[in-house]
Amino acid sequence: MENQKPIILLVEDNSENREVMMHFLRKICDVEIANDGPGAIESAKNNDFAAILMDINLGLGMNGVEATKKIRSLENHKNTPIVAVTAYAMAGDKETFLASGCNYYISKPFTKKEFVSLIEKVLIESGALTIN
Repeated sequence: MENQKPIILLVEDNSENREVMMHFLRKICDVEIANDGPGAIESAKNNDFAAILMDINLGLGMNGVEATKKIRSLENHKNTPIVAVTAYAMAGDKETFLASGCNYYISKPFTKKEFVSLIEKVLIESGALTIN
């Protein structure tokens, strides 16, 4: 099927944030959800995603940086674009997340336009999305 939308993994522990991001993305891609780091790793082992949106602060347990490093070690996700989606916006945070295996960074809060533009860019650059 030519018009099949790319599938991305959204790793986010906050249900309201998940709902907002899924709503923003509904026209450009299909979204699978993981609520935590171990869930994200399990999903990544079993699926090939066009991109992964990784919240950095996932509450108790594994954080997004640890999950990103483990996902990067999986053969099928060595080159998958990973976007750090986080409230961490202090000087140096972006560089830290990019150095830990993320390819892109966006800080919360963001507008729908900022978010959708970035995800479209990520999917177009990876070849998962073509704009007609």
